[in-house]
Amino acid sequence: MPNLKKPMVKVHFDNIRQQIINALDKASERIIVAVYWFTNEELFDKLIQQIEKGCRVELIIHNDFINNRNTGLNFQQFIDKGGEFYFSDGYNPMHNKFCVVDNQILINGSYNWTYYAENKNRENVLIIEEEKDTIESFINEFERLKSLTEKVTEIRQLTRFEVDENNVLRAKDYLANDIVFQAKVTNRPEIVESAFEIAPDNIEVQKTAFALDLTKKYRLKHSIGSSLINNGYKIIVEKGSLIPVSSSAIVRTTADNQTSSEATIHFGENPKATVNTKFAKMRLNGLPKKPAGKAEMKYHFTIDLKGNLRMEKYSLDNGRKQILTKKITEILEEIIDEKTS
Repeated sequence: MPNLKKPMVKVHFDNIRQQIINALDKASERIIVAVYWFTNEELFDKLIQQIEKGCRVELIIHNDFINNRNTGLNFQQFIDKGGEFYFSDGYNPMHNKFCVVDNQILINGSYNWTYYAENKNRENVLIIEEEKDTIESFINEFERLKSLTEKVTEIRQLTRFEVDENNVLRAKDYLANDIVFQAKVTNRPEIVESAFEIAPDNIEVQKTAFALDLTKKYRLKHSIGSSLINNGYKIIVEKGSLIPVSSSAIVRTTADNQTSSEATIHFGENPKATVNTKFAKMRLNGLPKKPAGKAEMKYHFTIDLKGNLRMEKYSLDNGRKQILTKKITEILEEIIDEKTS
């Protein structure tokens, strides 16, 4: 008779970090990890050790300030060592917490790989061994999650002034998203407007409603961008973008010790700014004195379903910012039938 190993399931409520380390130590071929938040240095170092031993290690985490900051874990080191790295975003937030070791051991539960989870929260994990069908299901789900992201080879860390980017766990935002899905499941598109009222500044809620066919569909008739030095033009939101949309671009100072940055905002496609239609001016003061090209500023533009353009420009060095809003319904067009338009 074949020597069949009996499936084994153990539940852990305490000392979870050590239980995970014990499982990772058994790896010889492949480790896959999907956790929403990851800050624990001991678990990170264990993954690095296993990469160095020749294991294939794949990791999916969420791209927010908890994970992606200059005082956080060095995920660039993980990539440079040979790890395969993926970020989820605000549109496709990956909220799982599981790990599979050598296609034989599954760790799954409520536990994020963080100090808070280990030392404050009441958490649990199940460690399941030799349960082939269950483990295979998690491996397949991991592959699906990868398909919803892009593999990252170079990480740009978020600054503390970008702390709200991809932050999808605030109560009002969670509720707004929940109402959007309620509208879809119950076939009540009329309630989706209440979701927008609860979280009026959350463009991701509107994107979800758009993707679920709960809203009218619009697109941008002209690109929107900023003037640059020598009459240059940097497109920030491209022509044809579906609304709602959010888009960002980073610009840098062009002179030594430059403490302010002024630009005009246009719509149009010409590479010369002044040929395009000007409709706003932005000026950011209080930039730090640095050599030319070293002080960075970020544009973050959003256009919502009501045609409101929100233009934000802020320093990535000290957080100084300017915010302007403008109605731009005249450069939006409704998509009546997307298949034929």
